[in-house]
Amino acid sequence: MDIRRAISQDSLLLSSLCMDVQRLHAENHPNLFKMPRTDDFAVPFFDEILAGPYNVVFLAEENGQALGYVLCKMMERPETIFTFATRYVLVDQISVQPAAQGRGIGKALIEQVVSLSKELNMPRIQLDSWGFNTEAHAFFERMGFEKFNFRFWRHLE
Repeated sequence: MDIRRAISQDSLLLSSLCMDVQRLHAENHPNLFKMPRTDDFAVPFFDEILAGPYNVVFLAEENGQALGYVLCKMMERPETIFTFATRYVLVDQISVQPAAQGRGIGKALIEQVVSLSKELNMPRIQLDSWGFNTEAHAFFERMGFEKFNFRFWRHLE
């Protein structure tokens, strides 16, 4: 398996790779997430992400076939009266094709994020995940992530 940094010509490939996770979100929260209809549904999003100076996307490939990706954002928050300044890498998206899961691809992608974070002298990696995605939660915990914040909502409809 090879991991490489995505380039602008990869927008369509990334769009197709994110369809499975987008479907999962749309199935679990159809009032929030849109169901993807075509492979190119997210091309404009990835065009913008890949052009951004504070974003990095890594692609995992094997024998010329893309198997997964991770999208990272470099975050800096200034000091406020309540909090100290902070810098971290945000894992905004991670996806491994269902047929390729369990083969160490997600682990390799997270390890690439760890390397990037160290290279940029970022002290922390953060991510979030929806409550229904318990398989992802178990994976993140195996990768050394720990829960640190909880969000709640109350529907009024």
